[in-house]
Amino acid sequence: MIRNLLFLPLLSLSVQAQSIDPTVMVINGQPITRSAFEYAFNKNRAQGPATTQEIEEYAQRFLDYKLKVLAAREVRLDTLPSFRKEFQVYRDQLLTNEMVDQTFIDSVATSLYERMAKQVGSKGLFRAAHILIQLPQQSSEQEAKRAFLKADSLSLTLKNGADFATLAKQFSQDQGSALKGGELPWFAPGETLPEFENVAFSLAPGETSAPFLTAAGYHIIRMLERKPLDSYEILKPQIIASLKRQNIEEISANQRINNIVAASKGKLTREMVLDSIYQANLSKPDVAYLIQEYEDGLLLYEISNKVVWKEAEKNTKALEATFKKNKAKYAWSEPRFKGFVYLTKTKALEKAVKKFVKAHTAEENWRQQLKGQFNRDSVQVAVVGPLLVKNGDNPYVDKLLFGKSTTTLPANFPFFGTIGKKLSQPQGFEDVREQVVSDYQQELEANWIQSLRNKYNYTINTDVLRTVNQH
Repeated sequence: MIRNLLFLPLLSLSVQAQSIDPTVMVINGQPITRSAFEYAFNKNRAQGPATTQEIEEYAQRFLDYKLKVLAAREVRLDTLPSFRKEFQVYRDQLLTNEMVDQTFIDSVATSLYERMAKQVGSKGLFRAAHILIQLPQQSSEQEAKRAFLKADSLSLTLKNGADFATLAKQFSQDQGSALKGGELPWFAPGETLPEFENVAFSLAPGETSAPFLTAAGYHIIRMLERKPLDSYEILKPQIIASLKRQNIEEISANQRINNIVAASKGKLTREMVLDSIYQANLSKPDVAYLIQEYEDGLLLYEISNKVVWKEAEKNTKALEATFKKNKAKYAWSEPRFKGFVYLTKTKALEKAVKKFVKAHTAEENWRQQLKGQFNRDSVQVAVVGPLLVKNGDNPYVDKLLFGKSTTTLPANFPFFGTIGKKLSQPQGFEDVREQVVSDYQQELEANWIQSLRNKYNYTINTDVLRTVNQH
């Protein structure tokens, strides 16, 4: 029953030619079609023609991936409530997208345009530039007079031929538009202050208003352009894009699903409708593959976390053994400091902390005791660590242990010392934990894959494999 990888020509070339979607591999009795393999292969590689070697190497990785998923199903990880909930959320979101109702979206877009057209009416749209002299609501009469005189002076300067954009950049107190020479976006009726709008619609392109007052202050307007509202055909792409940013597709899909539920008069629930959509969409390869890929990915995460990642983190005996077995690999090219740095505001505190540490280094809660002893009213002592640093990683350690006397240090805690020791080489796996865990994970992964290959039957059809992306 248990066997190594077999390269078996299960189908002759003539049979392959007649097959719509031949089997590229069989794993524990479950066939993997060529199209399913191609979906995964092409999604995880760069564009361009694939070499035979690339396809064969990917087939091995794909096999291992599917074996892990099979193992996850075998221990029923796919029945965990957390798994089912996460998968269902993804599945329902994907299927909701399949129910997007373009007719509904178009009707909303049309309604928006009609509302816009009614708002714009015969007045049309305008685009203007303005100069604003701000006048706060609670201003005194003297302040109001100064604001008017400034606006009136600018108006007179414009009448004498000054450039509007130049004056706007220099004097307008509307900072956003001033940078653009006073230019404002297009406005429809009802989109700006009534006083501003009334003056704007009285101007023809090229005309400039006299100073006038609104709640914001004194304005001078230069009319740039006026035009009627564009047709629906012209604005439709812009309206649809805006609706999509407001999740109109999801809204339309939910509306469609809710209508189906309502029409059933209690016979259907939302979940039943989505399940029906799910079954219907399984006939669409891209949708089916995407759903399967996500489900397999969740299972792969769960089983890998259980078999490899958590095991590598918690098995200290195995980590120590890995460290001893590969000790030469973890050797440092330069020494490290392992421990803590304490910082104090005065020299007297530094001495007191040093004395305190000598008496408490064996206690697990010495840091908490130290803070309680010296930081009752304010922070006089700080502790940095635990550290495992080399020359150049920490300015305090650099100065105390690595002889960098020119290192610039922060002035708020000028006195400091270390608690710990200088190591020429790592003394245990914790000193190089990240590397050791990574190596142990690789070892667990390799052993796990080999055990899966020994446990389950599988075959790869090399004849079909050669036709990947070639039919």
